[in-house]
Amino acid sequence: MQTFSTMRRNSTDKRNLRIFFLVLFFIVYVAITDIYYFLPPLFGVAYVIAQEKYEAQSFGIFYFLASFFLYFEASKGLPFLSTLLFILFSFKILLPKFRKFFGYNKIFIPLFIFYAYFGYFAFLCFFGWLFDTHIPQFSPLLALYAGTEVVLIWIFLWIL
Repeated sequence: MQTFSTMRRNSTDKRNLRIFFLVLFFIVYVAITDIYYFLPPLFGVAYVIAQEKYEAQSFGIFYFLASFFLYFEASKGLPFLSTLLFILFSFKILLPKFRKFFGYNKIFIPLFIFYAYFGYFAFLCFFGWLFDTHIPQFSPLLALYAGTEVVLIWIFLWIL
């Protein structure tokens, strides 16, 4: 039996499988956060992962993250496409200016988590004012969620 050096069995790209199962975990976890309010919804973690992949020019993960963000909006009762518009605004306008002044350093990751929560809340306030829609109430749980996710992001960046 002749074997070819280019033929391999089970040559599935393990990185794509890892991303797929991670996003599947995110979606199930967001459903669980609707039941247990003390669990952080991992919005900041997903934002930082999207930012890391955007800066690395790895756009394949955005197919999975777009579905996660749309599901996040639907489960939390947020306006349709608001998270994707917030991310588009952040990545195209604010992030290049931030990187121009401060450069790229992992020390800013906690800042980006807090920006994800409080910046998104400010974006929702502006969105609600502009289109005269319901604005969610501010909750001190946002600070607790952001603080918890600062710890969790180091774990997720280590996995990816």
